Amino acid sequence: MTAEGVYIPKEQDSKGINQFRPISLLNVEGKIFFSIMASRLTKYLTENGYINTSVQKGGIPGVSGCLEHATIIWETIQRVKSEKLNLDVV
Repeated sequence: MTAEGVYIPKEQDSKGINQFRPISLLNVEGKIFFSIMASRLTKYLTENGYINTSVQKGGIPGVSGCLEHATIIWETIQRVKSEKLNLDVV
């Protein structure tokens, strides 16, 4: 399967290569194929215990990883502030 790459300008009057965003265009059949494959693979991996949802959150149906991680970060920051500890966030 071959994708055609094109560059989309990030801003008007873009001149340098760093002012463009590359994207790949696939045909509709390719998009449908990869969507089906991703859905089946996710289902298989989840049902057979190959995905540890306590660690992997992104892209798993029914798992709200963003909310969970944001809550953990918020609670950690609040605890560090109340106990006057040092905290480095990367």
